[in-house]
Amino acid sequence: MKTVLKIFGGLFIVALIVVLAAVYFFGPSYGGALLGKPVFLFNASEKRINTAMVDTAAITGIYGDSDKFMYARAGFEVDPTNPDLLDAAIDAAGGKHSKVFSTEKEKATDNTDPSVEFEDGVLRATVPSIGRHDDGQAYADTLATGLTAHPEACAAVVDLRGNDGGDMGPMYAGLSPLLPDGTALSFVSRMGTTDVVIDGNSVTGGGTPTTTSGGKLDIPVVVLTDGDTASSAEATLLAFRGLDNVRTFGEPTAGYASANMVIDYPDGRSLMLTTAKDKARTGEEFAEDPIAPDAPESELDSWLASRCG
Repeated sequence: MKTVLKIFGGLFIVALIVVLAAVYFFGPSYGGALLGKPVFLFNASEKRINTAMVDTAAITGIYGDSDKFMYARAGFEVDPTNPDLLDAAIDAAGGKHSKVFSTEKEKATDNTDPSVEFEDGVLRATVPSIGRHDDGQAYADTLATGLTAHPEACAAVVDLRGNDGGDMGPMYAGLSPLLPDGTALSFVSRMGTTDVVIDGNSVTGGGTPTTTSGGKLDIPVVVLTDGDTASSAEATLLAFRGLDNVRTFGEPTAGYASANMVIDYPDGRSLMLTTAKDKARTGEEFAEDPIAPDAPESELDSWLASRCG
């Protein structure tokens, strides 16, 4: 009996060593790529963290299988603690929408609050940026409640100017009264295609899953954009693309219409890595090119007058 116990005890120790070794070697890279959370048992040095970032970018970055990335990765491996070589590798794997940044700096960002005003029969929703550490539920509730407070409205204006992105879940949920149920947007990655779905006043598949209330409005919608409209704000714009009762005004967007994952590391840095292109309901795919509006903002008032006159 003692011999059997010793054998099982020895096998358990061997298995434990194998598991710990696997976590040590693969946890930082595959933890980040597959779970969004790198696993470091110990020795979270700058070199190991930088290497994990680049390995994760190779696995899930939108251009992680490109020749450009392979070349940049080879350069990075010469000196893994060189921040310029790290940035070059991340840029090559994820494009211009990817970067390494300070987590504390992100938390210190001061975003404005959303709002909805009602004047002359027109709902005007200001949709600002929202960070992943902000109160997404309050953000969504403010928009949805404001939009559905006036069922007599003849049109709605969704103002995405100055919105440089953030958590798209609350944006979609807050504007869900103006969007039909079903797939509003898709993400096209190296792994396949996933959908962002609206069901009533709920959204799943993009950003933080968020549910608010208020129901739906069946009115014409204007979407305003400018050169600072970026990232998830562009994804929000694309949720309206292809709908018969929508027209866009303003200036071309910034050209960051792609999906990112943000991974936090134990040294206080984070990796924002682009993993997919945005695909509108029209079938069009977007990534790094600006999205042009239908008309300049100077034509907005006449368009509204034709709907609300």
